[in-house]
Amino acid sequence: MSAGFQARTHIHRINQYFRKTPSCYNPRVSNGSLNAYLKHGHHLVKGWLQPGAAHAIVLLSQQQRSANLSGGAAEIGVHHGKLLILLYLLGAKAEPAVAIDLFSHQHLNVDRSGAGNLDRFKRNLRRHADLDRLVIHEGDSTLLTAEHLLSLGRGPFRLFSIDGGHTAEITAHDLSTAEGALAEGGIVILDDCFNEAWPGVSDGVHHYFSQPRTIVPFAIGEGKTFFSQPAFVQRYAAVLKKMDAKAVEHDFLGNSVVCFNFKPWTLSGWIRKVDAGRMIRRAYHDLLSRLSN
Repeated sequence: MSAGFQARTHIHRINQYFRKTPSCYNPRVSNGSLNAYLKHGHHLVKGWLQPGAAHAIVLLSQQQRSANLSGGAAEIGVHHGKLLILLYLLGAKAEPAVAIDLFSHQHLNVDRSGAGNLDRFKRNLRRHADLDRLVIHEGDSTLLTAEHLLSLGRGPFRLFSIDGGHTAEITAHDLSTAEGALAEGGIVILDDCFNEAWPGVSDGVHHYFSQPRTIVPFAIGEGKTFFSQPAFVQRYAAVLKKMDAKAVEHDFLGNSVVCFNFKPWTLSGWIRKVDAGRMIRRAYHDLLSRLSN
């Protein structure tokens, strides 16, 4: 099955799911808004979100809904809202979306990882959804506790993204507060754990999980590492295995995790793979080599 067909199939399944439960969702944030953002809208927002990661999050949210799980969404390190807008579009009317970022306090951004802009974020969210369920916390995430987060979200969180400070200390702290505020079956989505430009994130993860925790990793892919409670990880991993036929399993932090690399099929990708494309590229490079001699 081609990746392009897989992508279309995932969007169709998402459409079918939202048509089944329209009363759960903000009527002003329609199924069409989610599809539009997945297909085109996210390109208009500055930030970091691979298509495969976006599809994985949508499918995991769908799995949560099928199990009647609920809870708000949150992100530490919003930047201009690229991922939080997606989390917002996946939320129900009674589920707040909490945006946590330094925003105007960039002098506290010790490692210069991102540069949140509150005005741009709100403008982007308004363009693709609305601000009805938005809760903003402007400040240092390391001063927050799980109790603070539960208060901001009016309860535990179903989806929680961590993309704030990339030092080991900040990563470990943000994991702690997210874990403490997570709903049953909730998912923590950590950015850049395996990004060679930010070794502090990996260092913080290993330090934090050197002690027993209530969450464990279950998947790695497209720049994201996913965690949840042990009772839920097998069903979540199974969802992501179906998304990418080439997904493999490896051990990480003493747990089996699905490693996926799902990318929508493109014309340029097809050309690079077929024999005709290789022949054309070989002839092109041979010609350049002769001209340079």
